Amino acid sequence: MIAHLQRKRKHFSTPIAIYGIERVDKMNILGITVSHTLTFHQHIAVLVTKSAQALKTIRNNRLNGNALRDVTRATLVSQLLYASPAWWGYLKADEMNRLQSIIVKAIRYGYLPRSFSTLDELREDSDDKLFFSARHNPNHVLHRLLPKPKTIEHNLRQRTHNLTLPMDVNATIKQNFVYRMLFRDIY
Repeated sequence: MIAHLQRKRKHFSTPIAIYGIERVDKMNILGITVSHTLTFHQHIAVLVTKSAQALKTIRNNRLNGNALRDVTRATLVSQLLYASPAWWGYLKADEMNRLQSIIVKAIRYGYLPRSFSTLDELREDSDDKLFFSARHNPNHVLHRLLPKPKTIEHNLRQRTHNLTLPMDVNATIKQNFVYRMLFRDIY
């Protein structure tokens, strides 16, 4: 798979094919379907289908009360949030709404409590935990992707982090997890 962004150019000239290597338009990487244009349409479609099946399975098991809510959260919600830091920033609003509608449907059916958080709030919580872990654990896989801390000699107000903010980046970089977390709540 050759990943490229489809911007204003309609035609992308691909390199010559290598014998014995199949070219594909999408790839499943650890359960996340990524297209050659770095979009996640197929992944969202798979998630919606799996979620509908999960709701049917939960309904058929005739659980109730806390057991029903625990099973729904353990299966459906965890499936929707699986590896979300990697792909959430690349979603369009309609794709986010499709995922949120699954949670709304589970609440309407009584599988989740009425006070259940939105998918976006759950994702933000997990992103915060991951970013905190990456910042404070030098052995974390993502730690090496973080920019260097900056030293401030002035007595300024407390910021969410002390990392240097990148200045010159393209639109694709702005969608990735590290960049999103660096610029989140900085004001």
